[in-house]
Amino acid sequence: MAMKAAIYARVSTDDKGQDTENQLMQLRQYCAAKGYDVYKEFTENVTGTGKKRRPEFEEMMEDARRRKFDVLLVWSYDRFSRAGLKDIHYISDLNQWGVKFMSYQESFLDTTSEMGELLTPIFAWIAKQEAKKISERTKAGLARAQAQGKKLGRPKVDVATARMLQLRQDGRSLDEIAKELGTSKETVRRRLQSLGQNSGGNGGDVPSAKG
Repeated sequence: MAMKAAIYARVSTDDKGQDTENQLMQLRQYCAAKGYDVYKEFTENVTGTGKKRRPEFEEMMEDARRRKFDVLLVWSYDRFSRAGLKDIHYISDLNQWGVKFMSYQESFLDTTSEMGELLTPIFAWIAKQEAKKISERTKAGLARAQAQGKKLGRPKVDVATARMLQLRQDGRSLDEIAKELGTSKETVRRRLQSLGQNSGGNGGDVPSAKG
């Protein structure tokens, strides 16, 4: 019996002039070459970051949980999630449900192979370490601000400040941070400067130093 494959294709709202058909064409051909029956194509035009819901993604994961297909095929991992390795837990969930994961562009992300299954826990460990580093950098930034007598405001503001620091440490521009947090670029610039962070030049697109 042929394996059933679900296809997930996404373009970001920032990807001007692109559509999911470019990804779908190659993924369909790949399924045909592998002899997979396509269960369903899930397509979205939405950014992979922030709080915006991805209904197609959610439906796909629910279908995976119910084992309605055997393999999930994506064009590349950043189309699946732009949070990078921090979202590697999705692959672990799929494995737990008995659903394999394959990335067309990244052959090492293929849990249908023994090598892919071996690499998955390694990626999960790397993701955990990266999340730990981000947390430590965020706490260090807040501690420095408090030591300098900076007032960070109420808990709600603290959360926003922590998120702002995390995004800046990830190399996001002031415009991107402002858009995600729903505030102005100037507010972001002032907040980062008050915390002793490099807010970049006039354009605000110079990544902050990591370390």
